[in-house]
Amino acid sequence: MNDSAIRLKELGKMYKLFRHPADRVFDAFGLRRRPFGPKLVFQEFWALRGIDLRVTKGERIGIIGQNGAGKSTLLKIVTGVAAPTEGSVEVSGQIQALLELGTGFHPEFTGRENIRASLSLNEFSSSEIREMEEDIVDFAELGDFIDHPLKTYSAGMAARLAFSTASAIRPEILIIDEVLGAGDAYFAGKCVERMKQLTHESGATVLFVSHDLNSVQALCERVLWIHRGQVHRDGAPLDTIQDYMAMVRRDEETRLRARDLRVLKKQALFLERDEDVYEKTLFHFVCPGSPPPPPGQRIYGLTLSVDEQEAARIAVGSPMDNSADHMNYLMDTPGYMDWGPAAKDRNSRPYREYGDYKGRYGHAPFEFAVPRTLLREGETQRLQLDIEASVTHEGIAVEAYNGEAYVPIGPVATGEGVATRLEFSSALLRPGKQALGAAAPSGETALLSAAERPAEHAPQQPVRHEYGAGGAKILQVRMLNAQGEDTRVFHPDEPMRVEIEFQAEAELADPVFVFCAYLPDGRCATQWIVDSRTMGSPRVPPGKGRATFRIDRLVLGKSAYVASAAIFKFLRPDGREPESYHVLDRCIHFQVVQGVEHVYEKGLCVQPFEAEIDLGR
Repeated sequence: MNDSAIRLKELGKMYKLFRHPADRVFDAFGLRRRPFGPKLVFQEFWALRGIDLRVTKGERIGIIGQNGAGKSTLLKIVTGVAAPTEGSVEVSGQIQALLELGTGFHPEFTGRENIRASLSLNEFSSSEIREMEEDIVDFAELGDFIDHPLKTYSAGMAARLAFSTASAIRPEILIIDEVLGAGDAYFAGKCVERMKQLTHESGATVLFVSHDLNSVQALCERVLWIHRGQVHRDGAPLDTIQDYMAMVRRDEETRLRARDLRVLKKQALFLERDEDVYEKTLFHFVCPGSPPPPPGQRIYGLTLSVDEQEAARIAVGSPMDNSADHMNYLMDTPGYMDWGPAAKDRNSRPYREYGDYKGRYGHAPFEFAVPRTLLREGETQRLQLDIEASVTHEGIAVEAYNGEAYVPIGPVATGEGVATRLEFSSALLRPGKQALGAAAPSGETALLSAAERPAEHAPQQPVRHEYGAGGAKILQVRMLNAQGEDTRVFHPDEPMRVEIEFQAEAELADPVFVFCAYLPDGRCATQWIVDSRTMGSPRVPPGKGRATFRIDRLVLGKSAYVASAAIFKFLRPDGREPESYHVLDRCIHFQVVQGVEHVYEKGLCVQPFEAEIDLGR
């Protein structure tokens, strides 16, 4: 007996990105070249590849991943809206899919008329429609709007109507793609319960795509994490969601730390571009002084490390390896670059070839984006480029662009399945450095160039984010979690430590240390104030010191915060700001997030409380 509702085998979806829009028309007619013209030129973009999935009847599967990961493309293939490029799709059962708001509904019809039309299209009789209509109306809870035209509905109201109708039909397979995100928390909870009811009563299968991880965890028995067109993890909801959130927090922490650096350099808060967070460097494969090699030189993986810490990676040949929407990608424009198409070897391992593909520039370029938080200003660092390849042609080398010209990094080793490590100085990537391993003059760092950005990157009138009379200076503010890790992402109810490291030029008489966290709207969320006398040091000697705030149980709730740190000379009795030694004003960013085990929102303050109940009185 076959108990599979959905079976996908080696599924892949490739889109053709044409340089000339008119070529789409010729391709639609199956033509490989323009009439009396050149061959059609397009770039292959794999949105999905190598997807193997089996969903049994009655399962509730959650699908998570960042925007652009390929989740919606996967659902379109399952529902038959899009055809796969490779692999097979087997679906057993009637599908009801909510992929976009308003799909199948007429904007001029009322909600009630749209319900009747949808049920009629699903071949229900008049009596069945009358019976089901009231159930749908009751579940949607739209009030008088049920008899108003759909075009007057908000997105949340349209979502209520769409889900209520689709789930009332009692499909064998129900597919939901983000449409519930337009609704409110109350209705989302009802939808979760309705989907559970469908699986229990009728054995329906549910595929649920959502960024609301609490709803995914509450509903689903299994969760797929889709990342860059592949199944990154398929497992238990809590474990999969925790791994996914760990990646999201790492990315968010990179941005928060980069923002703090940018603010301290007096750059505008609103500059939130990739180049403010990452330092981008262009590399390419090339055969210096000779034509590109013949096809057959396989490149499997590229990894860039800073001081032996991995900073960026490209899985060559995998889906979206050529997407400029990602931080690390290769450039394979046909007719210009010499990357071959994405392929797989006999072990199904993806790769691309570097070879003579008639590229105009005779090279195969790729770009890495290194988080600025890995780069130490004022220092020269060692970089490592690791290349996984199978190469037979001697003379292939890697070069990097230093802003003025390409400079050699090193040769690629020949052999089957050979790993090449090229080590070089960050100074090599500075303009004017032409020799491998050239040393940078004292104080230079090749990759970190925030201070060298063009003038238009800074505000015309610099924002004053630090001030003070001098005499003491805050050197660093560290925020430590329960494990003692310096981080910018915390959880409620856990310990937290804030360390303010400072330098006193002369003896300080009972200075006051302050740490203040603000909500995004500017309101003060919490402020910690303490003088050195309270901490046991009425007088602070010259030199370096540290003031530490310890929190046994963080009560701040889920939100993004921006904080200030300050050293004041004294406190004023009227509460006004006193004279300061040094203030870092609202330039320390951090977040408090709820763990995935917490289904319900706890608010901006996780207030400790005790409760009791008396019975029998």
